[in-house]
Amino acid sequence: MTESTVDTLAPSVAAPGAVSPRKVFWATWFGWMLDGFDSSMYAYILVGALSELLPASGIEPSKANIGIYGGLLFSIFMLGWACSMIWGWAADRYGRVRIMCWTVLVYSLFTALCGLATGIVMFALFRFVAGFGIGGEWAAGTPLLQESVPENTRVRLAGWLHTATPTGLFLAAAVTLAIGSTLGWRGMFLLGILPALLIAYLRSNIPEPERSAAREQPSVAALFAGDQARTTWAAALMMACIIFGLWSSNFWAPTVISTKLVAAGATPAHAQEMGAVAGLITNVGTLIGCLLVPWLTTWLGSRRRTAVLFFIGGLISVVVCYEVAIEWLDSLTLFMVLLPVLGFFTNGVFGLFTIWLPEMFPSALRGSGSGFAFSMGRVLGAAGPTLIGALAARTGSFPLAISMLSLIYVVGLPLIALAPETAGKPLAK
Repeated sequence: MTESTVDTLAPSVAAPGAVSPRKVFWATWFGWMLDGFDSSMYAYILVGALSELLPASGIEPSKANIGIYGGLLFSIFMLGWACSMIWGWAADRYGRVRIMCWTVLVYSLFTALCGLATGIVMFALFRFVAGFGIGGEWAAGTPLLQESVPENTRVRLAGWLHTATPTGLFLAAAVTLAIGSTLGWRGMFLLGILPALLIAYLRSNIPEPERSAAREQPSVAALFAGDQARTTWAAALMMACIIFGLWSSNFWAPTVISTKLVAAGATPAHAQEMGAVAGLITNVGTLIGCLLVPWLTTWLGSRRRTAVLFFIGGLISVVVCYEVAIEWLDSLTLFMVLLPVLGFFTNGVFGLFTIWLPEMFPSALRGSGSGFAFSMGRVLGAAGPTLIGALAARTGSFPLAISMLSLIYVVGLPLIALAPETAGKPLAK
């Protein structure tokens, strides 16, 4: 992408200067919230979409095939998300606000196009490009917030930024419950064009942060030189563990509930509604986790100790929810009761990394470093959904497959010690 190409999206933003921290927070928050809406909608309408697209592609829409192709499509979406690391470099080079606008345009357009897909290959292509756009919004938006607000509010606002994700998940579940059966899966995807409306507001109201307005051109190679290399790889591998854990656990809750209810004789419409309810319940815990992260990091006095708490909690909550409640006790009621705990640990942990990741990199590399770590984490974490689908098809049990792969949190514990401790330190310049 050339500089002249990027400039065509909109005229230049206002000159760098003071801007309300509240305005910057809500602009980045809404961008991330709409990301959450777009990316989670698939989980609620998975069965309906594949029930139509698989036969159109000459594939039987059996339970096993829905599991296999559903997991594969999750992974394709995440690989698109992983390829978005280029957006972080572009945000360092061309500006946070400008690149954030481009990412919003890409993910909203291609999410809407998913609703027009006529076969599984076309659908997979649109999901890949939508993921590419969604991943870039974080790489541009998170540094934008951290560099635009006062130091005394930075940690709190950065931690709260991830509350946008569960809010987007709430919205997707609520829309599914309210009008999902009326719109159908195609209509739900067509709603994905709405985030494009955010672009006009961003371009007219949010200037580039002063910290990033005038600096040397970044060298991506610096991410992999000296002490910074250890930080870069530690960040990327930690992100891989939590992304693998998230997409291999609570994002499958609606599918587990839907398939279990359909097998018990429930109608597909009722099963879809209960899957959406599960999403709402899970995200209560996620929202609480994100709200508490700034307090937890202060109370524990360490980013590392906070990460250990979430990694261990993630492992325990996945095993208890899926292996104990579903597999051993066969209790959907207990599973639903435990879902907020699952959301707290497996998704609330991202609130920590909206604080911690940008602190690990200097200003000239903040977008590139944060974007690389998050995106490379998605490359490695993308295997999770496909493995879940394959293991579930082989074992005949989604809960058992999910519980087996929760060991990824154990793998992640030693990586925490390799990352720099940034608690109590100002944002690097």
